[in-house]
Amino acid sequence: MAKESREAKRARKAAAKAAARTRAARITAGEIPEYLRQPSAVVRQPPPAKPRHKVVQALPEPPTKALIPPTDTELRPRDREQYADNAPPVWVRGEHHAEDD
Repeated sequence: MAKESREAKRARKAAAKAAARTRAARITAGEIPEYLRQPSAVVRQPPPAKPRHKVVQALPEPPTKALIPPTDTELRPRDREQYADNAPPVWVRGEHHAEDD
């Protein structure tokens, strides 16, 4: 495609601007073109009904009480077998087994 000359480009742009100005003047005067007309047969739907329930803020829960009252007795030490690092070698896959720390 041949390149458009400067004069031809200026003339094309000036014609487009003049057409746009006349179109804008007609729209401002109240003459609305077909491509801008809104269909008047559109039925507007009413907004959805508001819910009939009321939103309230819930009261804070009362503080919970411990099921077992605190005591000053010492805690019993647990058996080490229940920890995963002390699992029997049968449970551990592979050749290397975990060492006890």
